[in-house]
Amino acid sequence: MDRRMHLVGKVALVTGGASGMGCGFAEALLKAAAKVCIADINVETGVATESDLRQQYGHENVMFSKCNITSATEFEAVFKRTKEAFGGIDIVVNNAGIGGETDENWEQTVDVNMGTLRGLRLAMYYLSVEHGGRGGCIVNVASMTGLNPNPLSPVYGCTKAGIIHATRCYVVSEAAKKSNIRLNVLCPAFVDTPMFRRLAAGDATQTIGGDQTAVTAFIERIGVLSTEEVSVALIDILTDETRNGLILRCAKKTGNVYSTLTVQDV
Repeated sequence: MDRRMHLVGKVALVTGGASGMGCGFAEALLKAAAKVCIADINVETGVATESDLRQQYGHENVMFSKCNITSATEFEAVFKRTKEAFGGIDIVVNNAGIGGETDENWEQTVDVNMGTLRGLRLAMYYLSVEHGGRGGCIVNVASMTGLNPNPLSPVYGCTKAGIIHATRCYVVSEAAKKSNIRLNVLCPAFVDTPMFRRLAAGDATQTIGGDQTAVTAFIERIGVLSTEEVSVALIDILTDETRNGLILRCAKKTGNVYSTLTVQDV
């Protein structure tokens, strides 16, 4: 039996979609003939990305919407605009996030990255068949740092672990069972994005300790994925309807490995 979901005409909302992995996700979805709303706090980059993707994939298939995911009203407004523009929402990729470990910015890292939980809650409502949605798939983007302890970025790792656990809780909830929604988590290791480049270049705000030698050695040991490689992983999650309640670990040296989000009852 063919369990592949065709993405032709599906509507996707991608947060942090103006650059980095989010932009790669948006383009991969458009190549599969989906329609995409790019949500991002960076208006200048978002508008430029929208213009570029419209030229390649059609004006009617791409829209940009400014979104600060720490704002409940602004985030929900993006869901409403996407639904109004495209007639519904089938896919939500909660990708937006930042890094920061110093006394001055670690709390912002928590606020922004846990905005994924807000996106998860909104997606559960807007996609749910119980609330007039069409069902679909939610992919929360976490990190290998949320699975494996990373002494260089504990705050970032903590937020990503929280995203994984929140998804785990929703997967076993009655709401998910009734909604016709699949939920999965994508956990990449290092990916060649603007945030990674700042880390690799020695941005001291991204780690604790300020030991760039240790950072460089860690990067060399783990390896660096391209945004295209991670986008292939995303498309596999979305199109294979058997993928539900799973973590997809992505790393340059080990490849893509699925594991379950669910746990045994105690």
